[in-house]
Amino acid sequence: MKKFFTIIIFIFISSFIFSQTNLEKSIVKIITINNAPDYNQPWQMAGQSSVSGSGSIISKNRILTNAHIVSNSTFIQVSKSNEPVRYVAKLIAVDHECDLALLTVDDDDFFKDVTPLELGECPSPGDTVKVYGFPIGGDKLSLTKGIVSRIEMTQYSHSLRTFLTIQIDAAVNPGNSGGPVIKDNKIIGVAFESMDKSQNIGYAIPTFIINHFLNDLKDNKYSGFPSLGIITQNLESDAYRKKLGMKENQTGIVVQDIEYGGSAYGILQKEDVILSIDGIKIANDGTIPFEKDSRVDFAYLIDSKYSGDTINMEILRDKKLVKLDLKLKNYTPIIPRVQYDVKPTYYIFGGLVFIPLTVNYIYSLWSSGGRPSLLDRIIYDVATPERKQIIVLQQVLADETNKGYHDFTNLIVKKVNKMPVVDIKDLIEKIENSDEQFLEIELENSFKIVLEIEKSKNASLNILKKYGIKSDRSEDLQIDQTNNF
Repeated sequence: MKKFFTIIIFIFISSFIFSQTNLEKSIVKIITINNAPDYNQPWQMAGQSSVSGSGSIISKNRILTNAHIVSNSTFIQVSKSNEPVRYVAKLIAVDHECDLALLTVDDDDFFKDVTPLELGECPSPGDTVKVYGFPIGGDKLSLTKGIVSRIEMTQYSHSLRTFLTIQIDAAVNPGNSGGPVIKDNKIIGVAFESMDKSQNIGYAIPTFIINHFLNDLKDNKYSGFPSLGIITQNLESDAYRKKLGMKENQTGIVVQDIEYGGSAYGILQKEDVILSIDGIKIANDGTIPFEKDSRVDFAYLIDSKYSGDTINMEILRDKKLVKLDLKLKNYTPIIPRVQYDVKPTYYIFGGLVFIPLTVNYIYSLWSSGGRPSLLDRIIYDVATPERKQIIVLQQVLADETNKGYHDFTNLIVKKVNKMPVVDIKDLIEKIENSDEQFLEIELENSFKIVLEIEKSKNASLNILKKYGIKSDRSEDLQIDQTNNF
């Protein structure tokens, strides 16, 4: 009996060591060389830098990692634990909103003797998990253990969009990003960020989001996560619910604004009360039932859908019950979320540099010190048919033809020759097709810029040369009439 017991223990330990070794072979280090745009000088790049992270080999010779590890990449390499050779990798797919990416290696030798990791189910609070990766402080594969503390909707720092997140009390340090969080030898999450000024509070992207990302790629046409494109308010106020005509057994949230171009535009109206989506009731605090008697923000329902899916909604409009269908789609808000792998849009006329406002540009102002005042002026804006973008006079490249305005910076453009500006293309059209003698640009706070159009046109090429700028506009705006050299 003793021998039998010993044999069982030996087999168990051998099996554990074998599975552990196989698991570790499937975890890789990623080294990325990147070159991000310079949003303060949008016609040039910021310069080369490097970043390292982690990833895991999954089915079909793919490497699962974070988007922020490979964003703005120019060259990517990967290596396996305890192996000195670095292999050149290439990007297959990326979704910066959910911070996930897929890589592969063309050299089949990289995948020899590797068992791809499988995706597991979402864990429960209290479950023990392991975090694998290559964090700073050493070159070897690192392993930390932790407990699942929470599963809830939080904002992803890479994109500023809110998705379901796993919080764990294990160390997640720079370099851990993209590495797998493991339970029962299966991936239950991808480590992606930690909380500043805290100890052992890390976050992982759950398999709910990973599976959505992978399933969306099956037709080779990635759509991403749809959005309703609405601003809502909770209805925990008895007076507000009464005013809206809600009965005692009715709960929901009220629509306060609708983004032009969003899924709900033209279907929902302001002060509609959303009672349920696909038969699932929404509470007055904006939550819906979640696993094991917990609750989560109703946006979780939308995140479970794909672009093109139709949802059924029950709403209260003018105190009457209405049922409607709404087709989900992606949209770009008036201030685009953080962007990667794209160059900024700009247009220069007479030394005046115009840009559509983006979160990237706001971040660039923030990094130069303090909260940008521009943020306070636009934080609650939404797109409308008359104003699809917020256009900003970013700076004035000093020249004799634009003297008097050299200190004008980060001012929102309201009108060009007394006509409202819809977007950057509309601004260009209004400037270049004007038959007026003067160009009058109305800015916020009642400031105005007045230029002589012909003098500014004639000076534009020299201004570009003086400042070493190759084109008066970004690539996405270029047409035959560009001024370049």
